[in-house]
Amino acid sequence: MLLTTTGNMNTKKHFQLLPYSFITWLIFYIIGLPDYYQQWYFWAKIVVCVFVTLIYFPITQYTLKKYWTDGKHLVNSCWLALYLTLPLFVYDYLLLAVYKGLGIGFVIPYWYLTFFYFSFWIQFPLVGWWMQRTKTQSVEASAR
Repeated sequence: MLLTTTGNMNTKKHFQLLPYSFITWLIFYIIGLPDYYQQWYFWAKIVVCVFVTLIYFPITQYTLKKYWTDGKHLVNSCWLALYLTLPLFVYDYLLLAVYKGLGIGFVIPYWYLTFFYFSFWIQFPLVGWWMQRTKTQSVEASAR
């Protein structure tokens, strides 16, 4: 059963990450009011995308250390990517595609949201891999 236990990903962790994902979405939504960043200049959206990408390197590292203690950073980073992409896409879909009537085509004018649905799947596992690799190298060095 996926929800009860998958390695160190138990039901409690799922229920911790769901609010984390919603709060993350809500913060980005509130910052983007009144029209979810559509009123921002193009260059400002680019700056924000770069800023969020850069700030999420340490945030990812912190989150992986806070939510998991098993040292399986690569696997756990994939769980984090799942929880910060799929639920956020669902929230955006409900808001933009359903409530505002834009349909799935919202992914084009709201390209900056779409960017993160994919980039986090590269960025988070990269951070997790680096953390796991650094830990392994540290353990090997201390064993010498």
